Amino acid sequence: MRSLLALAACSLLAVLPACTQKKIIRNSAPPAEVPAEDEEEEEPIDTEPKTDPLVIDLGEVEAGKDVSFEIPEGALGFNITVEGKVADFDPNRPFGIQRITDPKGNLVHDAYTPKGGTKETSIATFDVIASASVPQGEGVPKDLAGKWKVRFGVYGSSAKPKLKGQVRVQSSGDGEFHGGALDLYVHVPSGLRIGNRTVDASDAENDRDVSERIETFFALTSNLLGIEKGKVVYSEESSDYRELDGVEALLRGFSISSGQKDGTQALHVLLTNLIGEGGQPFAAGISPGIPGAATIFGRNVSGIIVTTSHSVDQDVLTMLHEAGHFFGLNHTTEFDGQSSDPLSDTPVCEGISRDDLFDCPDRTNIMFAAGAIDGPVTLSPSQKRVYRGSPIYRAFNAGGGSTMSFAPRAPARSMAPSFKRTFRVSGSDVLSPVERELSSGFCGLNALDADGLVARHGRAPAIAQLTAAAADADLAPYIRGRANLALRSLGAR
Repeated sequence: MRSLLALAACSLLAVLPACTQKKIIRNSAPPAEVPAEDEEEEEPIDTEPKTDPLVIDLGEVEAGKDVSFEIPEGALGFNITVEGKVADFDPNRPFGIQRITDPKGNLVHDAYTPKGGTKETSIATFDVIASASVPQGEGVPKDLAGKWKVRFGVYGSSAKPKLKGQVRVQSSGDGEFHGGALDLYVHVPSGLRIGNRTVDASDAENDRDVSERIETFFALTSNLLGIEKGKVVYSEESSDYRELDGVEALLRGFSISSGQKDGTQALHVLLTNLIGEGGQPFAAGISPGIPGAATIFGRNVSGIIVTTSHSVDQDVLTMLHEAGHFFGLNHTTEFDGQSSDPLSDTPVCEGISRDDLFDCPDRTNIMFAAGAIDGPVTLSPSQKRVYRGSPIYRAFNAGGGSTMSFAPRAPARSMAPSFKRTFRVSGSDVLSPVERELSSGFCGLNALDADGLVARHGRAPAIAQLTAAAADADLAPYIRGRANLALRSLGAR
């Protein structure tokens, strides 16, 4: 898939400016979108559901034309995927989901962006597949039943290739959330290390460190979302997945679910020791999309990747953050200071500074750009609705279908209010100003801004603090790795 990424001339870090999809596959932004000559509304193409009313095959649709589909009564949400042919793909003008219109004619997604959003999220990035979810932004009706329309497009172009579309619906039977269960596939490479010990990947199900992370993850999904632990399947993977260095390795990691039947409701997570570039770790976790391609497996958009560390809290918060992206959530506030998520009930950090993150009102939110750095961790009602509307998990039906109460259960271990991201293996979490900035890069889609460090702190102080951080074995690996990469970028190493 190298031809899809156009990354040969630049490092992975250089093309990951923010936790959005817009610029990941290209070195520069595409030209402004060219309006189609026939911009007038065309007669929608009616597409009847096939067999399963919760899986709607839209067939092949010409880009630029609306296609209609019927969402049944009782839906909580749905995920739309569009796929084009490799031969038609231009990484500077990728396929995408241009707009989504509700049954009353209101746009809930336009210009490849959820309503209320400031960043495009529904364009093909790591594959020739793009995704969008409803709900994902503002203006989504409570009752989703009725005839919706979707328009696929080619970002920045009026080209009209044939694109394959599918809709996967999440339903509780009556449109109300009654709890649910998430099936989780945990992929464990041979030789994976957690802290100072090596996990027996062939018996990961019984490994105390792995199980503590999985149980704590489900304690949080239960208490925050009402989504319980479903089936957990452990897969031993090749030691090649223990370190993912560079783009090609990252793509293999995203597609680790190869062989899984499409349509299965489950989340795949690959545990690894390195998400890196040039041998240097630069992230604690990464998701291939906002959202990912729900229920499509074995592709470069089919799962999340999480590194393991000494800290259960850090690993679980990273996993929940990346799962949030995969389910359809943006960062509450982006580090560019110009954009935030499309949800009106999430706090925004005005004048966000990587050096003053603990002053941000969204610092406890799971989807804070630096990850939840303080506790107790939170999600807004709208964020919960996005999670619960995704077809990745199994929603319980009204009046039955669940053997568990929707009431939040007791955590697998005590989660004190200080449950938060940790930056050091031991000792105080006090960081230098430059280290604080580096710590914000735990999400693999956050950019490393070496020149910005120099501009904010001065070249000599920045290099001195970067050098100290790179040599501090007590710091989280992704902080040390980012320090080394920044020094390399500045020509100081």
